[in-house]
Amino acid sequence: MRYLGPHACEEALSRGELHSLWIAPAAFNRVAKLVSEARAAGVVVHRDPMESLDRRAQGQRHQGVLGEGGPFAYTDFEAVTAAVKAKGNAALVLALDGVTDPHNLGAILRSAAAAAVDGVILPERRSAAVNETVVRASAGTAGRVPVCRVVNLGRALDDLKEAGAWIYGLAAGEGSRDYLGEAFDRATVLVMGAEGEGLHLKIRERCDGLLHIPMPGGIESLNVSAAAAITLFRVLARRGHSA
Repeated sequence: MRYLGPHACEEALSRGELHSLWIAPAAFNRVAKLVSEARAAGVVVHRDPMESLDRRAQGQRHQGVLGEGGPFAYTDFEAVTAAVKAKGNAALVLALDGVTDPHNLGAILRSAAAAAVDGVILPERRSAAVNETVVRASAGTAGRVPVCRVVNLGRALDDLKEAGAWIYGLAAGEGSRDYLGEAFDRATVLVMGAEGEGLHLKIRERCDGLLHIPMPGGIESLNVSAAAAITLFRVLARRGHSA
């Protein structure tokens, strides 16, 4: 896994995932604290020309700072169900039904980290995986939230129901309620649909309720990352947190 930019490298270092660090001379003073902490942690630090970092980044923006480490560490699904059982009505989980754009996934993970969700669930098929583009789009915060991949999202939702969660699907149309009217006073799983397609039928059928975000401006739908952020912080606001 490559980490592009100082924020992504700082986050990776804080999680013990950073193995090597490359710094361009022009950026060295700007990231002196990162360099010092990386060396203290045993990370190999290289001072290389900007052109060398450009080649390593393969054209992606890196701000003179690039790190490398092991693959992204996914969480076991069992840890998410255990968190739901342990936290009871305070639990909050986000499930993504086929979000394939890595920039959307990165933005969603940043919002999920900010909202301190107990887990983000991705299906192994028809979904973006957490890669360097996702990490960069999350401003390096992707590793702050437990992310798990499951073979069958529908079965995972069934398991979360058994653990005590209420499953809400975000979907416009018939049978969908205004999300402003929900109390979100029980363990909650929010299921966001794929870009363009929305929720797949088998996933909709597993939801205990369908919700929509009212849009008085006449826009049909929001980008999935925007919808996820709005809904997550609506849950926190209803539960008495500062959003």
